[in-house]
Amino acid sequence: MDIIIKGGTVVSPYGRKQTDVMIDHGKIVAVGDAGGMQAERVIDATGKIVIPGGIDPHVHIESPYMGRKGGDDYYTASVAAAIGGTTAFIDFVKPSGDTPKRELAKKRISMAEERGAVVDFSFHVVLNGATPENLGEIPELVRMGLPSFKMYTTTTRDGDIYESMRAIKESGGLPYIHAENAGIIEYLTAKALAEGRGEWINQAYTHPNISEEEAIQRMALFARRLGMPVFIAHISTHEGAALLREAKKAGLPVYGETCPHYLLFTEDRLREEDGFLYMQTPPLRRREDNEALWEALKTRSIYSTSTDHASFSRYEKAMDLKTDENGKYIREFNKVTNGVPGIEMRLPTLINGVSEGRLTWEDLVYVNSYATAKIFGFYPRKGLIEAGADADIVLVDPDKEVTVTGSMLHMKVDYSIFEGMKFKGWPVMTIQKGTVLAENGEFAGPRGHGTFFRREMDPAVLRTSDWQ
Repeated sequence: MDIIIKGGTVVSPYGRKQTDVMIDHGKIVAVGDAGGMQAERVIDATGKIVIPGGIDPHVHIESPYMGRKGGDDYYTASVAAAIGGTTAFIDFVKPSGDTPKRELAKKRISMAEERGAVVDFSFHVVLNGATPENLGEIPELVRMGLPSFKMYTTTTRDGDIYESMRAIKESGGLPYIHAENAGIIEYLTAKALAEGRGEWINQAYTHPNISEEEAIQRMALFARRLGMPVFIAHISTHEGAALLREAKKAGLPVYGETCPHYLLFTEDRLREEDGFLYMQTPPLRRREDNEALWEALKTRSIYSTSTDHASFSRYEKAMDLKTDENGKYIREFNKVTNGVPGIEMRLPTLINGVSEGRLTWEDLVYVNSYATAKIFGFYPRKGLIEAGADADIVLVDPDKEVTVTGSMLHMKVDYSIFEGMKFKGWPVMTIQKGTVLAENGEFAGPRGHGTFFRREMDPAVLRTSDWQ
């Protein structure tokens, strides 16, 4: 036996038990009393919470955007992910001219391997229109183990989205939607700029809640009429949370995620001098939205949590801004690079939610790993601590108190939106496929430990939300 984790509280989405976990050759071989069994390493987990490794379904790594590269590569981002308790993530394959998406996907997989990613990884493929070439590639991409497809209601016509969704359904895949109403945003942005309202806060005013609510409704209607599932990225509003709650009650497979920044911060951050650092799309909302999103996680009507990680530096965030005679930025919200770094802070945010009574440990496992694994095709290898699964396991000290500083984090960026925040409960060990990758805030594993994960959707899961 390689590892025995002894005496921890092992948690599933449906219960917890103080017991042992036995690991050999990268797999969980048993969960139960280890008795007098021997192992190369015995980990005393007394007083610790033992949960499945987290899965982050939405990150942006080594993805240049208008001259901005971000600080992280696949090695540094995955190290930060591992230390933060994430053992797998999904990035993106973006279009590039006429190059076939299957070739772009192969390059992204090779890039992550060559950089030495330390956790498992996969990709969503971004579709930019219902061209014959795009639609024709969908079946092959699904066979490659890339069965989820990103589309933006802000940049892609409804007809293209609808026809792409039809093709995705025929191939057994899943549409993954950035849902905002482009017309509302464009009108309000033009109006704000014409009136000279460039303050950071105007990003929030030009992306009102109704923009997200309407787009989610539209995409859910498309999916319902086509008889297929749909997944909504980075839900930020109480209206969006309500729509998913209603879909769940109706047994409809309308799935979605939210992010730590939508749980913790409000638009008031955009009123600060450094408010541009908190700008992403959709923007930060109000306290009532924070509360509704926590409640949606607790009721499991929002199924997953992601970070939408983007490691742009301060300079990259502001590189299109001008300065006044005092060296201060002239505030033009539409010229700020959107995106925030957070790949290391997803699980700590959820753990603190447990400490505050917003979630149970069972809820945390559901939205941190299990539902994501089921929906996106990682299960049964990932998402639960059970015999036969990959030994992706995180130990949490529920009593450890941490005040976050940017210097203690491992994301390669020169600021942290979590600076100075206090968290109770913290991941103290991450095991991925039977190898200890992180221990007490330090990386302890081998470079290149992660591998490309070929995902396969389960039609029984995608057909209805009743699987949960």
